[in-house]
This record gives sequence, structure tokens and C-alpha cells, in this order.
Amino acid sequence: MIRLAAAAVALVIAAMGCAHHGADPQALADDTTRAVYNLDIDATTAHFDDALKGQVTRGTIGQLSDEMHALGAYQGLKPATSDPDKGRYDFQAAFDKGTLLVQLRLDPDGKIGAYRVTPR
Repeated sequence: MIRLAAAAVALVIAAMGCAHHGADPQALADDTTRAVYNLDIDATTAHFDDALKGQVTRGTIGQLSDEMHALGAYQGLKPATSDPDKGRYDFQAAFDKGTLLVQLRLDPDGKIGAYRVTPR
């Protein structure tokens, strides 16, 4: 009985630790970055958690989209660094004329809890 209980606790802990692993961070980051580039606010926030959705405005997405367009055509993401245990992922977003750093934090439920784009 004790072994069964210990196994159940271990399973729950493992499931909690891996909960955000069900989502593909690179796919979420790429979808969101493409949506920002295309100035599509609904697609941009499609994978955001409720708290992050509340922080997004058309103006902030427009400004970021303009910065991206100044670098030319969006070519995609490459992984940079990650800490899956904390749900944190960094990607290099490539454009014709440069790169940007895309930082993503996934909530345990697989929603984007933070999305940040900065010059590389």
C-alpha cells in the first residue's frame, strides 16, 4: 500500500513538472511571431493566458510589427536557449536584414504567460 501511494505521488509530481511540455514552444513562438508580423491581434493572442491577453493593445502589436518589418521578411525561428523546467524558451527570429530575440514563458497549462521581443 505504501509503495502504491509513493508511486502515485511520484506520478503526480512528474505530471506537474512536465505539464507545460505538452505544448511545442517553438511552434507557439513561431505562430505568435508570424501573427505579430502580420499585425493580426487575434492570432497574436490566441495562445496567451488571460493575464497576458489583458496587456496587449493594437498599438503595441503595431509598433512591434513595424520594427519587424524594418528588418525585412520574416524567415522563421531557431532555438537559442531553454529551461523547460521553468517553461522558459529563447529563440532567434531571423529576418532579411537582422535578427530579434524572442523570449517565451509557458504556463503549466501550455498557455503563453510571457512573450517578449528584443533586439539581438
